[in-house]
Amino acid sequence: MTNVDVRDQIILGDCLDLFPKVPDDSVQTIHTSPPYNIARNYNGYDDKLSRKDYLDFIERVLRECKRTLVPGGALFWQTGYTTERAEYITPLDHLTFDLFQRLGFRLKDRIIWRYWGGMAFKSKFTNKHETILWWVKAGHGTNKSKFNVFPVREATKFYDSRNNLFGRNPGNVWEVDRVAFGRNDQTSHIAVFPEEISDRIILATTDEDDLVLDPFSGSGTVCKMAKSRGRHFLGFEISPYYHAESIHRVSLQARGELLSVLSEIIKEHVCGGGQTKKQSTFLEKLTAVLHPLSLNQYEDSIKKTYLDALCEGREDGVKKSDKIALWKILEEILPPDDLCESSKDPAGLLSLVDRAYGRTYKLHKVYSSAMRFHCVARWIDRLRNTLGQDKNEGWRQILKSLVKSEPGTYSLDGDRITVTRSAEKIKDTEYEITSPKALRKETATATLFS
Repeated sequence: MTNVDVRDQIILGDCLDLFPKVPDDSVQTIHTSPPYNIARNYNGYDDKLSRKDYLDFIERVLRECKRTLVPGGALFWQTGYTTERAEYITPLDHLTFDLFQRLGFRLKDRIIWRYWGGMAFKSKFTNKHETILWWVKAGHGTNKSKFNVFPVREATKFYDSRNNLFGRNPGNVWEVDRVAFGRNDQTSHIAVFPEEISDRIILATTDEDDLVLDPFSGSGTVCKMAKSRGRHFLGFEISPYYHAESIHRVSLQARGELLSVLSEIIKEHVCGGGQTKKQSTFLEKLTAVLHPLSLNQYEDSIKKTYLDALCEGREDGVKKSDKIALWKILEEILPPDDLCESSKDPAGLLSLVDRAYGRTYKLHKVYSSAMRFHCVARWIDRLRNTLGQDKNEGWRQILKSLVKSEPGTYSLDGDRITVTRSAEKIKDTEYEITSPKALRKETATATLFS
């Protein structure tokens, strides 16, 4: 097979036609939600097959998933149920379980996504969950599956010195509401899943620069979140309509945490949507907003050894007897969203970056104050290191990278930067979706980013 670099694209077409472009053993994690075979209109796919034809289709997809995953790579298969008669259901994880095992996948965990709302029924209970099966391509020797619990820890409900400083393992029941109309991540797709779910999966099972794949890309959520965390991404989408919309959506996302959070700070505090500024004016305001780029001011309330432990993400650097006192101090500096007005640092650098993190990553809002402090401190340290000794040149290189990374938001013309959208949520009117037929002509060969 020819080794073709297909990373950082959302490609239009049938996944079975596009999978051969992906080299063997190249994908670290696949997160996808396949068609459920319930006769829904997906703008280009027939979701009403016989059981045999449906299972044959799924088997072909799974064979390609297995071929392209690295040994020990993860496949998160997000499913509900199918119906062959109006009154009865068949859970898809049950229907396909033997197929996965026969193909050599091993089940590592079974995650329940619990949500609110849901379609109401007259003859049975309202459905309020879906299942996400975490399958692993069996590896050999040291090729074990990745699991990074640290970046997905969530806040505990009570202070207890026996608990981990940065939070608890989130468990395998994830309570995240469905994407409702009017939310920032809402698109015209009929089955968008929340960014928090993909974000948690990507953080837990990949490292920066790993490749993440979604063969049924839909609205592009997996690709968007992979890009935002500095991973390479690849999506396949059969509908020209959804393909065009997802490309636009991902073009509004910067690559990696440094640029993604910086972009939110810029849109909120430096330059709003539809504004153009000279680079010198832009940088002058940006550096003023982020000054001083230091955590020294917090050494009065947090002793140096504990500040270092928080910055480095080390629980062993904090005495068990001091944990509760430290948590209380951190919650005074970075209180939960509903108590943010009581912050002792409402206008400080820490709070400013923390709020930008919350707007960029919905998962950030379930973190403990210690984890949020760690994320902000890590971001500030990374920004300082990226700027280097020559701050002016460092800032210009960062802005150049941001403009290239987020072309749907920023444009650079000579010495002038234009922000084409604000920090407000993206409304449907800001992206003119005309019709699937019109989009088909415009995006038949479109891909995303070099």
